[in-house]
Amino acid sequence: MPKRILRNALLMAVATVLMAFALLFYIRSTGPVPGGAAGGALADGTYTSVQQGYIGDVTVTVTVSGGVVSAVEVDAGDETPALGGVAAEQLAEELAAAGSTAGVDIVAGSTFTSQAVLAGMDDCVAQATAG
Repeated sequence: MPKRILRNALLMAVATVLMAFALLFYIRSTGPVPGGAAGGALADGTYTSVQQGYIGDVTVTVTVSGGVVSAVEVDAGDETPALGGVAAEQLAEELAAAGSTAGVDIVAGSTFTSQAVLAGMDDCVAQATAG
């Protein structure tokens, strides 16, 4: 009986290692969608959108280079610095890395500012898609 348990444990370990390698190679062979545009490349340029935040306007500026989002800047100067200001900085980094709003969540405690930033990003990507 103990030999049978040992054999099964070894088989499971080998199977687990093989699955881990297969998953690793799969992950390395796939990449992110460039610029987050599902239909193709975005038109190069700088796009701006102004949205209503909690207290005032939130301005989102998106730069597209080589058909992908290369930079995102958010001006939330009218928002509360400790809440909306921090959310704007965090979201700008996440949106620049993602290239779109896909998979980017709002920041807790700054719902209105976060929604304004995400709406601004969507508007800028729509402008870039339209050319």
